Amino acid sequence: MPTTRVPVKKLRVGMYVAGLDLPWYRSPFLRHSFKVERPAQIEKLLRAGVRTVDIDLDRGIAPQPQYQTSDGEPTAPQAEPVQARTSTKPLAQLTEEYAQAKLAKQQLTQAVQSVFTTITRTGTVNTQQAAEAVQEITIVTRTLTHSSIFMALSQNRASDPMLSQHALTTCTLSLVLGQAFQFNPLELHELATAALLHDIGLIQLDPALIQHVHAPSGLSPSRQQEFHTHPQISVRTLQRQSGLEPDTLHLIANHHAYLDQSGYPKEARGEFTSDRTRILMVIDRYDELLSGFGGALPLTSHQTFQRLYQEARLGKLDQRIVSTFIALVGIYPVHSRVRLNTQEIAVVTELNQTQLHRPVVTITHQSEGTEYPSAFVVNLAHEHKEAQRRTIETILNVEPPGAE
Repeated sequence: MPTTRVPVKKLRVGMYVAGLDLPWYRSPFLRHSFKVERPAQIEKLLRAGVRTVDIDLDRGIAPQPQYQTSDGEPTAPQAEPVQARTSTKPLAQLTEEYAQAKLAKQQLTQAVQSVFTTITRTGTVNTQQAAEAVQEITIVTRTLTHSSIFMALSQNRASDPMLSQHALTTCTLSLVLGQAFQFNPLELHELATAALLHDIGLIQLDPALIQHVHAPSGLSPSRQQEFHTHPQISVRTLQRQSGLEPDTLHLIANHHAYLDQSGYPKEARGEFTSDRTRILMVIDRYDELLSGFGGALPLTSHQTFQRLYQEARLGKLDQRIVSTFIALVGIYPVHSRVRLNTQEIAVVTELNQTQLHRPVVTITHQSEGTEYPSAFVVNLAHEHKEAQRRTIETILNVEPPGAE
């Protein structure tokens, strides 16, 4: 088949990609050959760091010809960009992204539940099964937008006792944060595996103990100490099996070794933990707070980020990692449905990195609840001072529009 190599920025809808300049495990797609049918596919390649692609000239349209300038350098004729960038995504696109993320969550939930069903039934981990689940999660984090993944995982977490769901959320968000820190593929795989399996020791503990560890009534000191053994139980369970790297076990053993020495095991020194351990620590804590693990009162995502930030300021968690997580997701995450101080209803459609508390929103409903004839976009950071300045009053505890 005749092929030609072109920069990814020259890629157009209708071309057939025959190869990428990335190894398979870094590709945002399951296959390296496919026909480009949507501009969003090109955006995913750009986000994944693809620079050049091989084009199959027989199976799709050919690149535009190059011309030469007077100095002999090749140049291409001027063309319209693949997709004009606007200040924010339209609601229809966000709705589609969220629908894809919800479907992916359902598929990943089944894969992770299979891992935990095997552990419960046999008392051991099927390492091949776990590796396949990690691979599926990795592909999703490279294919879908981080905002849609975050929203799909964070919805309906309140009072969800499923350990497999905690494992899925912790694994996926740890990967997203690890990618933001540009860990190499091996480091990401070890982090994801540790995040998936970090709490399997809880399966061997008394369920009543787990249900009350953070409840207002609390536990007796001896029962609290029993709960604190679950990281070591997880490690001992995994040490009986082959195929897991020592670094993975180290991450699991220390995911509660908080930096202010308030965690456990007591012999661990939190200040000497790695960035990957601290990421697992932050994400595990995030989902604990969001879900109300152990009998605690579940928090909203906004309240959870406030608590994480407070704990980082007090030295319990790594402030740099918490700040990166918040900047990545936003104080008011994209896809969030919010009520403004004007009582209008809006959807967060873009973050303002310099003013995370003032994102870009698309306002859909008037104060009395009537839908606007046409939704309109407002950048809360650029509101006119002489007018009533809109601000977010609260996040509504409902799914984004079109999520049903």
